[in-house]
Amino acid sequence: MEKKSYNNFLKYSVPAIRILVGLVFFVSGLLKIIDISSFRDIVISLGLFNGPLSFLASIIIPVLELLLGLMLLLGIYIRVTAIHINVLIILFSWVTFYVLNNKPELLCGCFGNFFNLTFSTYHFIVLLVLFIFNLVLIVEIRETWSLEKYLRDKISKKRKMLIIEILTYIFIAIGIILIAFAIYNNLKGLRNSVESENTAIDQEASIIETSGIDEPVINILSVDEAYQAYIGNDNYLFVDVRTVSEYEDGHIEGALLMPLSEIGDRLSELPMDRPIVVYCNGSSCNRSGTAAAILVNNGFTEVYDLGGTGIIEWIEKNYPND
Repeated sequence: MEKKSYNNFLKYSVPAIRILVGLVFFVSGLLKIIDISSFRDIVISLGLFNGPLSFLASIIIPVLELLLGLMLLLGIYIRVTAIHINVLIILFSWVTFYVLNNKPELLCGCFGNFFNLTFSTYHFIVLLVLFIFNLVLIVEIRETWSLEKYLRDKISKKRKMLIIEILTYIFIAIGIILIAFAIYNNLKGLRNSVESENTAIDQEASIIETSGIDEPVINILSVDEAYQAYIGNDNYLFVDVRTVSEYEDGHIEGALLMPLSEIGDRLSELPMDRPIVVYCNGSSCNRSGTAAAILVNNGFTEVYDLGGTGIIEWIEKNYPND
């Protein structure tokens, strides 16, 4: 009686596990592909690969997740699929360990950019549960329904091989289409980023010309020095010269938002008697240097430009941010 109950339990729990794991990976891959540019930026921010490898990883990982998740949902090649998913889980666990020890507070991109989840120790728990679920699928297949079971029980061997061959071609075609779609959206995102950067450069050049900046010497503060000033002297004013959307994605706690394109018209809002630290995205962004020059040329005597990688480094070091 106990053995029969155990078999009945496996009969229904194993398909439930298969569908759950398949759904997690299918949705995860789909959401990444929909906003592939954001996932690419997350992969780049990890600092594990160079540019081309990050670009490649941002395409391969979501496509694999989607295809493997779909195969589990349908119940095709269950054992092989579960083994491959566990390989991905081991990779994700290693990335999580690396980030928690080197770059805490980074977005994980587990479900693309639709949920702003950061890396945490809870990731290990979720990944461990998924890994165990997949071990169950590898060791014990008790299916009440699946395409694999239907082919095994209802279709002759000759027809079964033909159907498997057709399914293989279908999944290859789906994979090619998804990869092409991901590459297209990734390249489109890169092109938009380049255009945005060029626009920002043009704006900065225009501001410099109309402001009559004589390229003054600007004081540079490292991120650590700026943090010491931040916690040791509340007289310092931190000014974020990026766009509104960049500011909303993450900024120094208490910083004043003043986009570079507006700073010339809003000088009256800044105190002349306080030290001012302007910042953007550090070495990849020269807007803070331009803003600092504008302030100095308009009579501000104690102006600092945040060096390093600016707000990116500030957040990576878990200094106060919103």
